[in-house]
Amino acid sequence: MAKISNYALVAFLAGGATLTSAECTGEISSFSGECNYQNFFDNRHADCDIDLLFDGTDPEEEVKKLCRYDAPVQFVEIQGTYQNDRRYFKGSGPLVDGGNYKQDSARLQRFETNMGSETLIGFPEYAARMTYNANNDLATADEPNGYPANMNLFASCQLNTVMCCFTDDSNGEGFASNGDATTDVCRHNLADSPQSNHIKYGWSVFPGTETPTHCTGFTWKDGEDELLGNMMYDISYRTTINKGYLKGVPGAPMCGCVEHMPTVEAAACRTATKTGEIEFTFSYEEGIVSASNTATINYQDCAVADLKKQYVANNAGDADKIAAIDDHLAGDGGCADDLTEYLNEEQFLHESKHVSKYVTPDPAEWSDLVVGEGIYFLPSDSEMAVADAAFRDLINAGCKEADGADRHCIIRRVCASCTSEPHRDIYYQRLTALPPSGTNTTEVYLINTFMNSWSKTPANDMAAGDFALYSTYQRSVPYQHFHEQLVEDSANDMAAGDFALYSTYQDALDGTNAWTWCDYGTEGVYGFPRNCGVTTYMHNQWNSYKRGGAYANHHGFYVELP
Repeated sequence: MAKISNYALVAFLAGGATLTSAECTGEISSFSGECNYQNFFDNRHADCDIDLLFDGTDPEEEVKKLCRYDAPVQFVEIQGTYQNDRRYFKGSGPLVDGGNYKQDSARLQRFETNMGSETLIGFPEYAARMTYNANNDLATADEPNGYPANMNLFASCQLNTVMCCFTDDSNGEGFASNGDATTDVCRHNLADSPQSNHIKYGWSVFPGTETPTHCTGFTWKDGEDELLGNMMYDISYRTTINKGYLKGVPGAPMCGCVEHMPTVEAAACRTATKTGEIEFTFSYEEGIVSASNTATINYQDCAVADLKKQYVANNAGDADKIAAIDDHLAGDGGCADDLTEYLNEEQFLHESKHVSKYVTPDPAEWSDLVVGEGIYFLPSDSEMAVADAAFRDLINAGCKEADGADRHCIIRRVCASCTSEPHRDIYYQRLTALPPSGTNTTEVYLINTFMNSWSKTPANDMAAGDFALYSTYQRSVPYQHFHEQLVEDSANDMAAGDFALYSTYQDALDGTNAWTWCDYGTEGVYGFPRNCGVTTYMHNQWNSYKRGGAYANHHGFYVELP
């Protein structure tokens, strides 16, 4: 099988692998199995000198890039341009909105007929996204990527689950004729997909009956990512070309990681497998080393044909991960309860008191509200020095250990709108002396540390013993590594021990079950507790009085009374 190589992305990353050996032309290496440097080296043509082949560049690094960006068919090659893919995934563009479906889908049909089941396809990445992702905390210099909006495997796909939802079956035989079940659409947080709907904040709910909607997706275990591009192709373009399904839920992407998709009751589950090994071929043509592949790919339903059930099966034994999918797949008949919960959170249409939301601390044990937002709204004193002095007085009011020893009074944040259960009620126990109040490098307005500037220095280091954190949530390894890198790059260290964080007041008093993972934000940008979590990273539970973008829109701070 011939592959029309797309050099745009690999050239952007590798600069093109230039060949200078006149004796080494055409096919220079072919092998089956994993695409890596060792297999490339072991199976290279006898006339190919590695040093001449890559002309002074690092051969291992060049082959690594070729294996990632050129050996698989790049997603952009299927429809032709990044803009066509971008617009399709958001639910628009020529294929979705064009006037002639047969003409607009002809290229896709040719690919499906000739290559759809005969090649390894890379997960969508684009040269046009490389710089944007690097500049927006969606990639790092050590781990660049070109993932598109709403499906960044590095930064926002921690549940390892991708889904497409279609509301138009008019270009084919229809959902029912194809045996594809439709689902109830519950709601969508518009802030989860601003690059698709161009709305920064907002939400939509879909009570009652909507347009018939079919959702389908795939889910995978860590390390089982070889065929993710093929699975993405299967639930998107392949579904469109073979069944005529188009158009997404209003305000939501048509395809994306479930964290960016609307909440629905159910979705079909698809997967891809290969027969035999994938064959890789490296060639030299016109001064460029390129790579291609041939494979036999099988597309089929998952072992468990329901996406949520397959996700649960994949994560058996991990209660926290299993619970996390409920916010995206409500289960059959689950929209009614999901909407009640969601409206209680977003509009505060309380039908009953939630066990962990809308908490009012006992005034016999806790101070009056110090500062807060939303339903806990109370601004701080306009003079930060005055606000900080009052805050410090509460912390230093004379709280005691059980044995009578002096200690700092505990700071408590309640958060009605936080989506993570442990983050709805957090207790900050100071373990070391408070840093001086002020604006010099060794001084800090502590109240602002909690409001807007959750930072490690001065003297707010979990690892130094200044504090501790407590909670339980697991996150996928790639994004966790990314934030550990942020911690290292900004000299953040969780082991210094200035404080501890706890999920219950009793844990804080006893010094048990402290949180074990913490990071810090860019100064003046993110407030308490940035991405700190019980055992690992937890996104968007921070508050800020200067910017939006997280879930802690309704929170308040209190201090323990002596």
